[in-house]
Amino acid sequence: MQKNLVLVPGLNNTRMVFARTLAALPPSVRGIGVDCPPLSSVEAIAEALLPVLPKRFWLGGFSFGGYVALALLESVPERIEGIALICSAPYSDSPEQREKRRISMATAREGRYFDMIEAQAASAFHPSNLQDADLMSERRVMVRAYGVERYLAHVQAVIDRPDRSRLLDGSKPTLVVCGSHDRVFPEEVLRQVALGVPGAELRVVAAAGHLVPLEQPRKLVRALTDWMGVGTS
Repeated sequence: MQKNLVLVPGLNNTRMVFARTLAALPPSVRGIGVDCPPLSSVEAIAEALLPVLPKRFWLGGFSFGGYVALALLESVPERIEGIALICSAPYSDSPEQREKRRISMATAREGRYFDMIEAQAASAFHPSNLQDADLMSERRVMVRAYGVERYLAHVQAVIDRPDRSRLLDGSKPTLVVCGSHDRVFPEEVLRQVALGVPGAELRVVAAAGHLVPLEQPRKLVRALTDWMGVGTS
């Protein structure tokens, strides 16, 4: 019997960020990539997604998608088999982080959204992957499809999100995934997240920056299928 795996994308990402990951899943896993609508709270996004999700599912949230995943966990814990935070954490922003996000919103409103995101590639990828022309092109196409309207709504949702650490109490299988060279959520930060959750597993993905689903999809699949208790073949 197939297990359902719902994957929620990050900021500046559509479901395309999981295309390589979904393609690498074994037949025993039904992968479902979703798109987050341009709503300005993670709670509203979670509510909008619920009607299209299976009755029971394993849940993985990448970066911003982790905040939405936690809102889903709070809303319908009985439907969720386990939760994976992929390059994400349950904490709320500090005042300094909120101010930086407001500046990024102002930059986007000035018409410089695409230039700003393009400039962030160096901090989003492992250095070796910056030379992968196909990967860089794939990201550009995805960012164009995502668009400035969705960016502004989602950044506001990030600013307003609460700390949901209390939900990670070990009552459900919990996986924390980080990239070995992630500068957004460094390994030391996510190691502390995992240590704070009874029974949680930390998986560090080698040769990856923040965009683990794009950079190392097969390694991510291995971590997810191990967590779900299914084979990869």
